[in-house]
Amino acid sequence: MQTTEMATARPRVAAPRLLTPAIREHLYVYLPLVVILIGLSVIAASSNAAFLSGSNIERMLVASSVLGILAVGQTFLLVGGQLDLSVGSLVSLGSVITAKLLVGNVPDIVAVLVSVAVGAGAGIVWGLLVSLLRVPPFILTLGGLAVFASIALTLAKSTPIALPTGLEWLQSGSLLGLRTPTLIWLLCLVAGGVLLHFTRFGRNVYALGANEEAAFLSGVATTRTKVLIFLLNGALAGLAAVIITGRVSAGDPRAGVGLELMVIAAIVLGGASLAGGRGSMIGSTLGVLVLGVVASALTFLNVPDSYDQFVFGGILIVAVSVTAAAEFRRRRKVRLRA
Repeated sequence: MQTTEMATARPRVAAPRLLTPAIREHLYVYLPLVVILIGLSVIAASSNAAFLSGSNIERMLVASSVLGILAVGQTFLLVGGQLDLSVGSLVSLGSVITAKLLVGNVPDIVAVLVSVAVGAGAGIVWGLLVSLLRVPPFILTLGGLAVFASIALTLAKSTPIALPTGLEWLQSGSLLGLRTPTLIWLLCLVAGGVLLHFTRFGRNVYALGANEEAAFLSGVATTRTKVLIFLLNGALAGLAAVIITGRVSAGDPRAGVGLELMVIAAIVLGGASLAGGRGSMIGSTLGVLVLGVVASALTFLNVPDSYDQFVFGGILIVAVSVTAAAEFRRRRKVRLRA
């Protein structure tokens, strides 16, 4: 009887854990960023109540839209173990090209498409050189940064090109209380998030960044994946160039100076690894929002402009150091388990 009862007894099934290791890992990244956002907002609002006003929040979102759009494309690259330091000067070049086309009475849609096409073309070139010739993306795109910056300055004769008309919809358009640049950023973010986290292509990008050789042996088209993520990043840089041109009503050959470091800081701050294989659209977006709040808070707290680069440089150093420490802990745990 006892034997029968033991044979028919069902083994206990452990209740599912709400906080899985993956969720806990995301929380370790997201919660500190949310705390920073709230803390900075409270500090700035205590000095000036207008900081949390609807108009200032709207301005912060619009001001962060260019960096946010760039972060979508650069997230794909960092997750895939790649890097593009030329996006800042590519934004400058796209801004000048857009302004020149609009001054020549070219329709807005054509100017937008040309800027996006120029960025996408640059991305294809980088992707082919990196994947076929094995050129290190850091050195390659660093050279591209200088080349694009020089072309932008030459085309604009080192002077911003004012827009008499064109791109007014970027300045005055809105939907559901969100300005057009913010809406474009949101659309890019949603599309990029779905593509990275819920498609086979996104899984291939993660596999590429985690271990390129293993991904290739598993059937991932590594060359095609590299070219596509560079193309996507370049196209979004061209779109960001249009946004910044419409915001300032001019094609500025220096519009993108420093954006390449800012976008990397935002993504690394959001939990991405420079070694590849790690990162998320939510984390990158939180990183962008943190940098946007920091920039606005510095203004509201009357911090001299000379400290801006110090603050953002410090954020980049801390973000990279924290990410490196996290990677070290993970490798140590793997070795101990082995």
